[in-house]
Amino acid sequence: MNFMVIVPLNTAKDFRILVAEDALNKLEDIVKYHRLNLPINWNKVYNIIRDTRSCLMKIKYSYLPLKNLSKTNEIKDLQNYSIELARHLLDKQLIQKFNPDPYNLAMVRYCLRIIYGLKYRLMLGEDNKPFYAVDIEGVEIVNVIRHPRAEKLYITKAEGLFPYTIITNIETVRKGETRAAAILPPAIIRGELSEAMYCSDPIPAKYKGKRPPEKLVNTSEINSIVYTIVSRLHK
Repeated sequence: MNFMVIVPLNTAKDFRILVAEDALNKLEDIVKYHRLNLPINWNKVYNIIRDTRSCLMKIKYSYLPLKNLSKTNEIKDLQNYSIELARHLLDKQLIQKFNPDPYNLAMVRYCLRIIYGLKYRLMLGEDNKPFYAVDIEGVEIVNVIRHPRAEKLYITKAEGLFPYTIITNIETVRKGETRAAAILPPAIIRGELSEAMYCSDPIPAKYKGKRPPEKLVNTSEINSIVYTIVSRLHK
């Protein structure tokens, strides 16, 4: 008689979950040191962070097929925690009044997006592909100017699900194009904030605000960035 051996999926090594863990670490650091400079209940927010981490660890060590994992109560709770954190950390009235540091604000937005969107990235498939770990969406380029402090860089404004500032060295980038953009941890590049990275040639406009098919995306640099992010968790 033949028996089928079922090997549990190693969710503890899935890039999507590890990048979400890194995002939570970044968010916790901002909350711990009050880096948004907003008059909010930081103790309450920190407690939500702790609950979020407990939930994420259950997900990380669940060893469930990802299709099943994306439907669990833990995933629902993770999304609810991220929504609750957004209510505290991304309050529009407080942001307008106190004008927090743009980099830290962009980092909070990135972290909450990564945590909230884990469910949908898990649904991309069982394959553990590094570029599955970040959101990639089609964005329309609405403005292009030269970087004031870097001759070979351009500052672009783009619109997809949200507006983005993206610094690029792609000389052929043009206003009106739609390109795929990987939403990555924000970075200050020669004194200017960048929130994403272009990762395709021009693509059909129908992909604006949507994740383009893999065949249209240049994944090699995204994979390298994801490997770097994940490597930090083991230091």
